[in-house]
Amino acid sequence: MADNNPHNRSSRRRLSILAGALVVVFGIYCVRLFQIQIVEGEYYASQANRLTETKVPIAASRGEILDRYLRPMAVNRTSFSLVIDGAFFPRGTGSEARSEQNAILLKLTELLSSRGEEWNDTLPISKTEPFVFLEDQESSIATLRKKLELADYATVENCMAAMIKLFGLEGFTPAEQRLLAGIQYEMVIRGFSLKNPFVFCNDISRETAYIIKENNTAYPGVTPQATPVREYVSGTIAPHLIGTLGPIYPEEYDSLKEQGYQLNDILGKSGIEQAMESSLRGTTGTRVLVKDASGAIVNEYESAPAVAGNSVVLTLDKNLQKTAEDALLAKMAELKEKKPTSTKPWVGQDVKSGSVVLLDVKTGGVLVSASVPGYDLSTYSSNYSALLNDPAKPLFNRALYGTFACGSTIKPAVATAALMEGIITPEQKGPNCDRVYHYYEDVGFAPKCTGWHGSLNVVGALQKSCNVFFFEMGRLLQIGRLDAYLTRFGFGVKTGIEIGEASGVLASPENKSDWVAGDTIQVAIGQLNNRFTPIQLAAYTMMLANDGVRYKTHLVHSVRSYDGSVETVVQPEIADRLDIDATTLKTVKDGMIAVASVSGGTAYNSFRDAPYTVAAKTGTAQNGNSDRSDHGVFIAYAPAENPEVAISVVMENGTSGPAHQVARTVLDAYFASKAAGSAPTPEQELLP
Repeated sequence: MADNNPHNRSSRRRLSILAGALVVVFGIYCVRLFQIQIVEGEYYASQANRLTETKVPIAASRGEILDRYLRPMAVNRTSFSLVIDGAFFPRGTGSEARSEQNAILLKLTELLSSRGEEWNDTLPISKTEPFVFLEDQESSIATLRKKLELADYATVENCMAAMIKLFGLEGFTPAEQRLLAGIQYEMVIRGFSLKNPFVFCNDISRETAYIIKENNTAYPGVTPQATPVREYVSGTIAPHLIGTLGPIYPEEYDSLKEQGYQLNDILGKSGIEQAMESSLRGTTGTRVLVKDASGAIVNEYESAPAVAGNSVVLTLDKNLQKTAEDALLAKMAELKEKKPTSTKPWVGQDVKSGSVVLLDVKTGGVLVSASVPGYDLSTYSSNYSALLNDPAKPLFNRALYGTFACGSTIKPAVATAALMEGIITPEQKGPNCDRVYHYYEDVGFAPKCTGWHGSLNVVGALQKSCNVFFFEMGRLLQIGRLDAYLTRFGFGVKTGIEIGEASGVLASPENKSDWVAGDTIQVAIGQLNNRFTPIQLAAYTMMLANDGVRYKTHLVHSVRSYDGSVETVVQPEIADRLDIDATTLKTVKDGMIAVASVSGGTAYNSFRDAPYTVAAKTGTAQNGNSDRSDHGVFIAYAPAENPEVAISVVMENGTSGPAHQVARTVLDAYFASKAAGSAPTPEQELLP
């Protein structure tokens, strides 16, 4: 019977339509499923198994720095660094990305802090409130303002406010804002990107590295890497010579990137580390990390191996260097305990510094270059601010950059000039010394000598360091001839050492506008505005020892491959040659020998029992301040009959005698080491 109910007919119609719609939807689904699984299956399978490759630099081992006997001074040890990979670290500068970044960084620093680890942060702002710009960071502060697009006069508050906004730090405490700003800013100036990973921290412990590796999901994009780290065997020995390492600053990078440097690389900043950077640095390698879509590393391989840098062998004798530094420190400590007398209120108790330079006279190689006070390379980075602000200036290399009046140590050069110019003969005696030089008395100028010497010949004048004799030699030579000879001896001339030095000042009418005739005689005893470096004095002494030949000074003996298989030896280079006749040489030499070996010689008490013969000259350099002790200066070469080494000692406000005594200690150690079979390598001989 037909159902004539309209309601039932309508319901059946709706059900038919719904069923039809379901059939259509199911059909579409099936078609799409077929397309995905069959037609596009390969594509989606490849996406599910998509692998990405990230190139990670492999740090090359830096070449070692060795002394002349291949004793290590700067070496490497394996440590770990933390690197942030831009491919897996949250990217972008939006609020969400910044929030994710800061959360990871904060969690990471909490772990590192709990384990006593540090991270890279060169932001020139104090790490605690009240925030202030760091001292002596003008260049870094200028860079910060420029990066933040702020005016040159922007305050620290302006900089912090700009970074809080830029790095999304609004919701953090001030301490957290400073912490995160330091890291985020470091990432900016280090050029962090997909192609340039960011070295978050250096030299963390193996245990910390393992903790981070095992919990890598908590620190996305953060990867521990084994890296070589510089280590100093004895960081207090020759720190000024070995030098320091540091990061590449943004302002340096433009000139370095063409040489293959990355912003994360370290760079020699001073000393041999800087001067021999191209030899020491090595070649960075590349490791490829293969990661799946989840970020897990599924494979890794080296596409280019790191090549270790070359090692640098110094002319330096590490043991002698320490002997010199210890001798200076001991003598300075002794002087500081001295008590003034009624006649001598200043007896060296105000001594400020000391320096020793010992040269191989046949090559110009530097066996010793000591400067105290010094510092410890091992703690240099952590103590930098304190060192920089220390009034004793321990970072200053006085042996190469300190300039001092040389006092009477100049007299052998003046005697040589007078003899060669025929001003005086070896046997001829000079004017009578009754402690006053009378030539300029009519104009009110009567400079004095330290004693009553009578009439002396050249040998006697050198032995007793008679000022009157040398005043007369200076007057007769006149400043033109005198300075010409002094220049040939290297006064006011750089010695050529690889790591840099001051040029000093040779007194002349060119650098003193009110020059008068009486000034010349002051030059002849090493006073007036003469200012020379200790290494210049040693180089000059080397010239006396070498019969007029002065070599360029140098610290590098050779450069050898890291494994020692290939070596290139630095050849000695003559800086100047002065043709001095045999009679003059003998006369000056005899005078210098008398200084140390004949009673009445100014260094006789220090060297009278020495088992070797010394040709020497003492000097007491006035510093222009009656309320301070005079500088003590000393030069010598030994053995006098066949010279091997030349030495200079300068003690700032240390008086004369202590300088002789320090020299004696160093020379004794040199000849003792020679007797023990560890003397410096002969000229041109390859090291083993």
